[in-house]
Amino acid sequence: MRNLTISFIFCVLNFSFFSQSANSVNYFIKTKDIDFSVKGYYRFLAYNRSVSNLFGDTNRSSVLRLDDEFNSPTMNLEMTLNSKKSGYIKTQLYVFEPFSGISKDENFLKLNRRGVSIELGTKTDFGKFTIVSGGINFLRFSDFSLSSAKQVRNSLFDRNAWTYVWPINTQFRNYMQKSDYTRAADFGKRQTSGIHFNASDLPKQFNIDVFYGKTPFNISPLDHILAFKINKNYRLNNFGLGYLRSNGIDALSNGFNFNNQIFNSTYSGNINEWKINSEIAYSNYYFEFDKNSQNGVASKISLQPSSKYIKFPLKIEGYYISPGFVNIHSSIINGSVPSFSSQTTSFNGEGIPDGARPYGGVMTPIHVKSNNRYGLIINSEFDIGKVKVNIGNAVSREISNDTNLVSFFHKVNGLYLSRIERFKSNAGPQNNLTTFFRGYYENVFIDETTNNEIKKSYNVLLLNLKYQSKIFNKDFFFFYLGEFHSLQSFLSPLPVFSNKAILKNHFHEIDLYLGISKTFSVIGYFGREFINGNSSSGLGDVLDADNNYNPRQGKGKVIGIGFDYSITPKSCLYFRLKKVSYADNNFSNNLYNGYESTIEFKVFF
Repeated sequence: MRNLTISFIFCVLNFSFFSQSANSVNYFIKTKDIDFSVKGYYRFLAYNRSVSNLFGDTNRSSVLRLDDEFNSPTMNLEMTLNSKKSGYIKTQLYVFEPFSGISKDENFLKLNRRGVSIELGTKTDFGKFTIVSGGINFLRFSDFSLSSAKQVRNSLFDRNAWTYVWPINTQFRNYMQKSDYTRAADFGKRQTSGIHFNASDLPKQFNIDVFYGKTPFNISPLDHILAFKINKNYRLNNFGLGYLRSNGIDALSNGFNFNNQIFNSTYSGNINEWKINSEIAYSNYYFEFDKNSQNGVASKISLQPSSKYIKFPLKIEGYYISPGFVNIHSSIINGSVPSFSSQTTSFNGEGIPDGARPYGGVMTPIHVKSNNRYGLIINSEFDIGKVKVNIGNAVSREISNDTNLVSFFHKVNGLYLSRIERFKSNAGPQNNLTTFFRGYYENVFIDETTNNEIKKSYNVLLLNLKYQSKIFNKDFFFFYLGEFHSLQSFLSPLPVFSNKAILKNHFHEIDLYLGISKTFSVIGYFGREFINGNSSSGLGDVLDADNNYNPRQGKGKVIGIGFDYSITPKSCLYFRLKKVSYADNNFSNNLYNGYESTIEFKVFF
């Protein structure tokens, strides 16, 4: 099967290159009214990893693999039959390497986890219509319904399986000019599999979306969601109404029924050159097992003032998400409804898979919101000489103090550990780490006496500096990204840097990029993370020189180097090598270090 697949890819690529030279642009069949095309990509990943010390375990062998441990796609093949008169039919399939080392290794290539995707489309005088069934597709309806978070400021050193292939320097130029450019197929969208119907350009400027199927959080055969969205454009304004219903069972065996409903309304527009984007939503849920039910509301509004009044871009966003509002298919983290969290055991069975999201008081990044929270986010961009400054500041406070559990992400070291301890909960020497896809977070229990007397407030300040120049007449880019988080008992306009903060976490990342030629570039990376708590966040179990126990003082470091080699405009070779370390000497065996090298070849055809 593997040899057959590789042979097939080789034939497709050779035909593709031959077709391009013949100016046929990948068309296998071309008549006056009908044409047939094939396109897609192939991705190969190999890596070598060594872990010198993992939480005190120094007996770990080096790993050399020729696949992607995360079961990311190896090949995407898209075939389209297009009729100029009646529309088109398109089929798409993904080929995956299987998961290995978690339960049972299977020596075969795995087709798309949800089957092959088939799409039909046509255009009439009444509107455009498409219907997609099966496969892996990515949808975004709204922040509070069907979506994932948009991480617009991040390091470009580590690549994602869904990331496109650009010519040398292109991605860095894009990031230099605009942080929130679309960089991958899943950017801000939720992965789905099912039936999606879209009708656009309808009379009176209406658009309709209907989806029935699953997201990765619908595990059992009985779990599914139904989502509906209708939009109307009126001049420079867009009005929307939506509905989402999630049904299923709360355990794979002996499970009871549950359901979750979301009703939402959206508005985006331009009023006197002020850009406005808003949404309001209502949710309710019910669990048959314990007759538990609750409802909640969520709202947000963002304003971007007219350039008549403020000469640089400024975006102000306010939000309120009640403790009872929950939707695991959205970009909102659930920190207050235990029945929808894999971190709790509040009802019968295994619980509802939620992608191993944190629960409780989550120290969220600036692009992520949590329920049981109200807050204000301010973002701006401006230039200081040749330096582009992108800055954001977020302040939020919990509505109800119902748990002393606090969670935070390890931004710099997260990817490395998530590849070693894959998809694990209760990991680490203190059993308080949870790994998920490309990251991990840490759980901390605040002293109950302190927690009972406070309402927790959260701050995050993000600073992104971007600089472009020439070195020996070669393009050079310097990117700095700093995130400063704090959690404390009082409201503060900025993160708290003193010991009054129960937790304060700082992350620093630097990307260096030098384009040597039109086909070759060198990239460097340096990252640090500092995790600090006061006594209310808990004390370690290691005595210092004065015979005292101390709170957490974790330090992480990543040094990386690599290169990009462009073989053709649509194929590239990527090499990355990084050395990683983390240690908190106040806790026994809370350390790990090692290195990882990866080589990725990706070609679009």
